[in-house]
Amino acid sequence: MFTNRDEVLEKALQIFARMNYEKASQMEIARSCGLSKAGLTYYFPVKQDLFIAVADKYVFDTQHTKNKFNFTTGSLMDFIDQYVAGVENTRQRLVKLLDDGNHSGECCVNFYYYHLLMQVRMYYPHVEQKIAAIFNQNLELWKTALEKAKDSGEIRQEVDVNEAASMFWQVFFGTSFEQSFFQGLDTRKLSQSLHFLYSLLKA
Repeated sequence: MFTNRDEVLEKALQIFARMNYEKASQMEIARSCGLSKAGLTYYFPVKQDLFIAVADKYVFDTQHTKNKFNFTTGSLMDFIDQYVAGVENTRQRLVKLLDDGNHSGECCVNFYYYHLLMQVRMYYPHVEQKIAAIFNQNLELWKTALEKAKDSGEIRQEVDVNEAASMFWQVFFGTSFEQSFFQGLDTRKLSQSLHFLYSLLKA
């Protein structure tokens, strides 16, 4: 029987990732946790409280750049490798959490995470700023790395740092979203794409 808050959140994550928020009943979530509905409401009195807690832990905390990446000083090329490593480590953790052993469907685990993100956008109150903050954190990482590369002469002086940062971020986000419809993000392919973009900027 699941009796602690973290285990309830993990099981609720699996439910919310696979079902629409409106269809994910407290009874079904409680059953997946091995609890009665009363046992579930001990931790989270209403479903929205549980949903917000899941989103806070598995979206906003997990995707925060301080939790996702471990950068050391180096070149822009090094930064790209470390960025991809952070993406891959996060992907592996989420796959492990979201894989409930039921592989009867045709969707990959990465797709279910994007489904959760869509649910968060729709059902998490006043969430726009929190989502924007995650996107902006990534953009600022790229801007900082590009500025350093420009100052050191690693990339060409005429490179527009803001536009280049947006391109790197969009290559990652677009590739990740597209591949979620199939077998999930291939970080080797992502690395190739980011390094190709780097080659276009290199001095």
